[in-house]
Amino acid sequence: MHNKNIIITADSTCDLPDYLIKENGIKIIPLSILLGDKSYRDGVDIKPADIYRYVGETGELPKTAAVTPGEYFEVFNEAVQNGYKVVHIGLSSAISSSYQNAVIASAEFDDVYCVDSKSLCTAMGLLVLKACDFRDKGMDAKKIADRVNKLVPKVSTTFVLNSLEYLHKGGRCSGVARFGANVLGIKPSIAVDNSTGTMDVAKKYRGRTDVVYKQYVNDCLQDCNKIDPSRIVIANSGDVSGDTLAFVKGLIEGKNRFEQIITADAGCTISSHCGPKTLAIFYIKK
Repeated sequence: MHNKNIIITADSTCDLPDYLIKENGIKIIPLSILLGDKSYRDGVDIKPADIYRYVGETGELPKTAAVTPGEYFEVFNEAVQNGYKVVHIGLSSAISSSYQNAVIASAEFDDVYCVDSKSLCTAMGLLVLKACDFRDKGMDAKKIADRVNKLVPKVSTTFVLNSLEYLHKGGRCSGVARFGANVLGIKPSIAVDNSTGTMDVAKKYRGRTDVVYKQYVNDCLQDCNKIDPSRIVIANSGDVSGDTLAFVKGLIEGKNRFEQIITADAGCTISSHCGPKTLAIFYIKK
């Protein structure tokens, strides 16, 4: 039975499906999405489709805003007042100031532990689920945070973009700036560096999108025996065809016996920076 006095909290950018959030009792803290002068809460009152519509109509990219120290303080304070200890897993500190803000808020409490995922999307979600696993094994909050921290360098966070437009305009990835906005027919795979949490171009694919997706997945699963078999994630930011997703799932099932294959939709923060038709395979290495 899980350790009842520990709450696992996470930024909305962990992009875990609702059923997993409910099943594990995870408390999600939304970042803000700014469209023009209006602010929305990621996943609460805005969805990726709303963002793509806005970009299509205005030609402007959304902005994302970190969770403030005050917002974190409220969440942590409520948990602590109710007798809970907190393990918080945050979006990569290299991408957002959310993690730093969580650390500032946590300084007011003895029993709130923050982990910098150095990751994003459901790759970060895998760390959140590991924290839940450790809690369910009866570990105390500090030990959970320590164990999750040790897993941070083992997370494989890569994704392949259909278009460079969003990431280029958003300025979050220096490598994209280096090889120009949209080099003809190139679909880059972006990797997050686990030691720094920054993004860069890992590979360049050419060809039709569906062919590129298959090549990317094969590349991801080259060393299948080195992947933690408990969970693997297929994430997409919308508009990836059901056929492609089914093919990818079949490919993964054929490569290894994973206890859980999670299909996830990227949330608003990730979609704002990557654009539609982004496909990702996330896993933790052994």
